[in-house]
Amino acid sequence: MICVYPDFYRAFACKASFCRHSCCRGWEIDVDEESAAYYRALPGKLGDDLRAALVEEAGVWHFRLTDDERCPFLRSDGLCRLIRELGEQALCDICALHPRFYGELGSFEFCGLGLSCEKVCELLLESSAPLRFQLDDKAELLDFAGLLCRMGLEPVAELLQFTPKPGEARYAEILRRLSETEPIDENWTEEIRQLRSVLTDLVENAVEYAAVCDRGRYDRIYQYILFRQLERAGEYEFPALAVYARLSTEFVFLQDALLGADPEHLRRWSEQIEYSTENVDRLLSI
Repeated sequence: MICVYPDFYRAFACKASFCRHSCCRGWEIDVDEESAAYYRALPGKLGDDLRAALVEEAGVWHFRLTDDERCPFLRSDGLCRLIRELGEQALCDICALHPRFYGELGSFEFCGLGLSCEKVCELLLESSAPLRFQLDDKAELLDFAGLLCRMGLEPVAELLQFTPKPGEARYAEILRRLSETEPIDENWTEEIRQLRSVLTDLVENAVEYAAVCDRGRYDRIYQYILFRQLERAGEYEFPALAVYARLSTEFVFLQDALLGADPEHLRRWSEQIEYSTENVDRLLSI
C-alpha cells in the first residue's frame, strides 16, 4: 500500500484542555475488547471507576456518559484522567486514533485528520498555499492534481479548484439538501433555518466576499473534503465526489461571507456531515 498524507498531518497535536469542542463530550465512546478487558482487570479506585463506567450492548463495550454527555474520565480541567494516571498507552483504540481517519482505494491508503477537530481546521487554514500531499515517507510533495494523476484519476481542470457561485436558487438548494440530513443536534436544524430566512442577505454578502476573499483558503477546504472521499471513487464517479465537495465548501463559504471567516464553520459542517455515513451518502446520492 502507498500511504498518502496531507502536508500538515504530522504537525497535529491535541489541544487537550485548550480545546473548546472536546471530542470527549457529546460522542458515544466505543471501547475495543482488548482495552475493555484491561480496564475490567485494573485494580484500585481507577479500576473500580472504569468497571462502573463500562457498558456492554450487543457485544460492544462503551463508556456510560455523564448526564451532560461527557466521558466520565474527562476531568474538570479538560484533561483525560486515564492519560494523567496511566499514560497515553492506556487509551482505547478510538481515543488513541481520533481524529485520524484511514481509507483505501486500490494500492493507495489515505491517512488524514478529521475536520470535526478544531485543531485540524486550524492547521488546514493557517495557510492559503496550495494543499500538498506526501506519499509514504518520500520527500516529494504532490499537489492535488499530481496526486490524482498518480492514482490514475484524470478529472477536468475545473474540478480541481473551488469557484464560488453565489445565487439565490443555488443557495436555497444547498440549504434544502443540508436540511434533509439527519441533524446531530437541535442547534443544527435551527442554524439551517436561520440561514434560509436570510437568503437574500446571504447572496449579497457572498457576492461582495467573493471579490475580496482568499481563494486559496477555499481551494484547500474543497480539496481536503474531496481527499477524504477519494476512497469512494470506485463507487462514485469522480465528478459526483466533486459535486459533494463543492456543495460542502460553498456552505462554509456562504457562512464565512455572512458571519466572517471562522474555522468553526468548517468544523461544525464536518461534525454534522462527515461523521455520519448516512449524511454523506445522502449528499453523494443526489
